[in-house]
Amino acid sequence: MWCKFLYISLCIFVFSVLKVSAQQNDSGAVSFLKITPDARSGGMGEIGVALPTNAFAFYHNAAAVVFAREKAAIAYSYIPWMRDKVSGYDFHTGGGFFKIGEKQGIVAGFRYLTYPSIETIDEDGNSAGKAEPNEWAVDLGYSRVIVKNFALALTAHYIHSDMGMADAASAVAFDLGLYYHRKTSLLEGAVWTVGLQVANIGTKIKYADTKYDLPGVAKLGGSLSLPFSKSHQLLCGVDLNYQLIPSGSELFSGGVGAEYTFKQLVSVRGGYHFADEDKGGENYATVGCGLNICNITGDFSWLSADSDSALKNTYRLTVGYRFGAKRK
Repeated sequence: MWCKFLYISLCIFVFSVLKVSAQQNDSGAVSFLKITPDARSGGMGEIGVALPTNAFAFYHNAAAVVFAREKAAIAYSYIPWMRDKVSGYDFHTGGGFFKIGEKQGIVAGFRYLTYPSIETIDEDGNSAGKAEPNEWAVDLGYSRVIVKNFALALTAHYIHSDMGMADAASAVAFDLGLYYHRKTSLLEGAVWTVGLQVANIGTKIKYADTKYDLPGVAKLGGSLSLPFSKSHQLLCGVDLNYQLIPSGSELFSGGVGAEYTFKQLVSVRGGYHFADEDKGGENYATVGCGLNICNITGDFSWLSADSDSALKNTYRLTVGYRFGAKRK
């Protein structure tokens, strides 16, 4: 039954991607959907599709939650977006997951981006006060083990965009996530993982009389967890991304990252994000750190980009709590 469900889901998503990609060349919208929300991934080159899950699984890959060591997790993250160039772009994200038995799980999230206020005018050219543009998304997903070590997830997003100049716009999008892991003989307890996600495939969003595509993307990633001892663990990973839509905006990007954890208490992270600069992508290094005390987690990451980049010196702050976490 579940194999049939997997096959149908894959067919639906492939058909959707091909159909949308064949449409006319549109400009993208709601680019906040592409912002990596959490400090952990933010410190590892913004990878995440094949990493062990956290409270932001609704963004990275919801299929991973069924293999989590904890029963549930919640977290909040804050990013002062493009802080080195302009103030007022504040990105708030909340997320969490809950496992249902050993084979099922649900994920949920909320993303909210504020823009700098803008002056508006009426039809006569007189001041009509200030507008407070903002965009947000509500996320809900379901994950299930299909066969041993392999899980599938479907996630839905309701997206709202109010740019302060016209009627607000909305759209609906879906993600498909696949996650597979198994032990390796490299070290006792070592695990390798492969993840795949097709994200933001859905309806167009309409401003005034113009419709725009959502930023559809496909992500393929891998990771390797190496527990050298109970006190020392190393996690390495890589993501490869391809922007599927809007058509004409195809962009390859990706990231590599690593995380060292001492006694499951303190983590240090580093990574590099790469993209085609000729097509608007950016290359930058990232670093980060994390702390876990009594299942209360705190994480920080910082981004180092070129001096003329709007992302220069971007940082992320994340706090969270893990319920029923099992020690490795």
